[in-house]
Amino acid sequence: MSQYSTGTVSINNGSPTVTGSNTLWLANVTAGDSFTVAGDGVMYDVASVDSDTQVTLSAPYAGVTASGAVYAIGTGFTVPDSFPEMSQGDIETATIFTRAMRKIQGKFSGIVSGISGKADISGQTFTGDIAAPKITASTGVLFGTDTAAANTLDDYEEGTWTPAISGLTLSSVSGSYTKIGKLVTASFVFNSVNTTSSDAAIVSGLPFSRDTVISANRCGGFITFTQGSIVCAPFFRPSSTEFIFTKQFSGGGVLTITELSGDFYRGTIIYQSA
Repeated sequence: MSQYSTGTVSINNGSPTVTGSNTLWLANVTAGDSFTVAGDGVMYDVASVDSDTQVTLSAPYAGVTASGAVYAIGTGFTVPDSFPEMSQGDIETATIFTRAMRKIQGKFSGIVSGISGKADISGQTFTGDIAAPKITASTGVLFGTDTAAANTLDDYEEGTWTPAISGLTLSSVSGSYTKIGKLVTASFVFNSVNTTSSDAAIVSGLPFSRDTVISANRCGGFITFTQGSIVCAPFFRPSSTEFIFTKQFSGGGVLTITELSGDFYRGTIIYQSA
């Protein structure tokens, strides 16, 4: 920290006025600089430079009244935050360090206060990862001025699932899903082995149970590609974890295992989770 310490000072307990002897403060000191008496362990901000031999502190001096005392006025600060800097040869380096830490703490508290003024962070758990930056809000996120609990976005998830059909052997089978809040978009791909059965082709293994409060005919999906000859679409059964294929033509109805077997299917089903 650049320091000005030429001359000596006289100062009285309870007074903000500092009187200098052999000092040239007008040219070397400015308001905002840091004043300390050697051995006192406390720094004060300079409120004003009144003359070459008088400065006024921002607070009354709390130390012991002294005359002819060694002093230092710190004039070096970081930009833009004005934290005190230390330099070789400075006196009261422990005092400077303490002053810097308190200013950093005040800056940090101001940042946290600014955040809490814009968002309610009570009850939240926040985590950070320097290698892969992220913020986790443990109770969800509300947008704008919304405060309704029902509108809290409390989940985002990506993963895989494995479609299965009872009574039918599948190959090259895979599935993936994205869950945003309660909305699940689950995609699937499979080949089916030729099988004869009049049973309905029921697909199970969905990653989340369907919200049974929502009517099954409000959930469904689409086939993006198939080698089969029957045009069909995924459709939920009353069960919350399974879906079937309904014929779009050919008289409608549910696709049987025989009708589904021996073909390739790729599609997506969209539903609201429980």
